[in-house]
Amino acid sequence: MKHSNKTIGIVAHVDAGKTTFSEQLLYHTKSIKQRGRVDHKDSFLDTHTIEKERGITVFADQGTFLYNGSTYYLIDTPGHVDFSPEMERSIQVMDYAIVILSAVEGVEGHTETVWQLLQKHRVPVFFFINKIDRVGADSERVINDIKHNLTTDVYDITSELIDGSLSEELIEFIAEKDEELLDAFMEGKNDQAYWKAAMKKLIQTNQLFPCACGSALQDIGMKSFLEKLDLLTEIHYSQEEAFSGRVYKIRHDENGMRITFIKALSGTLQVRDEVSYEKNGELYEEKITQVRAYNGSTFKNVNEGSAGELFAVTGLSSASIGYGLGTLKESRS
Repeated sequence: MKHSNKTIGIVAHVDAGKTTFSEQLLYHTKSIKQRGRVDHKDSFLDTHTIEKERGITVFADQGTFLYNGSTYYLIDTPGHVDFSPEMERSIQVMDYAIVILSAVEGVEGHTETVWQLLQKHRVPVFFFINKIDRVGADSERVINDIKHNLTTDVYDITSELIDGSLSEELIEFIAEKDEELLDAFMEGKNDQAYWKAAMKKLIQTNQLFPCACGSALQDIGMKSFLEKLDLLTEIHYSQEEAFSGRVYKIRHDENGMRITFIKALSGTLQVRDEVSYEKNGELYEEKITQVRAYNGSTFKNVNEGSAGELFAVTGLSSASIGYGLGTLKESRS
């Protein structure tokens, strides 16, 4: 199986359990040894002082894990409405997003804002209805909430793909999305590989939004969700083409050094490579002095970053968030 890099964003209204969900994924894939919590001030992704003080996610941080031959870059975004510009910048580099909803509160104001941003940037979405262990939880009500406020193209996959196959009901739902698929269904086509490939494509093109239920805190449904996420996501980046990338975050390290976070869209960027970008009509060419692979607040120096990967570099003095690098000339604010 071909290795692929997938950037998955975790987005939600504040307090829906987003960071706990992210920690569970990292824990299940042995990326971290123990699970922390934002409210306990010991979570892996919320390392900034403000986050520890307030017990909420303010900055979009990232974790990395390996699963089933793929490298996953996990971006945990702020759920608080005050920090949505930070979130929108992160959305622009996501391959897929997981929208976390509370099984008690359902679709909230900020969830709708998040949804609109994801639709604007055409990011495929999975829903995870969290906190099903809480008093007042009602996942069926939340699914109806999603249908009423966000999209009718949602389908509950909690009980699907248990043995790797799709139910007749799900196949029928998939078939209704496309005339060619409907013909295949009417002709009685029961090739599971065909329907899984069709489902993947519908997810990629924002025509189907899988949904699953569970509890991140109690670790209910997390392993199953991860398996399905892996099975239903696919992304291909070209390593062979010239380097292109987008800046999605700027930080300064403890020494005051400017760290530029990049999503590589094609090719490879190595230490000592020259990178070009435009700013205010002027062309800049600067040398990369370091390439860093981050996981939470820790990083290791590496020789290069490749297509589909998230990494950080030093050496770029003026490239701002949203800027296109290399052959990607178009920038987004």
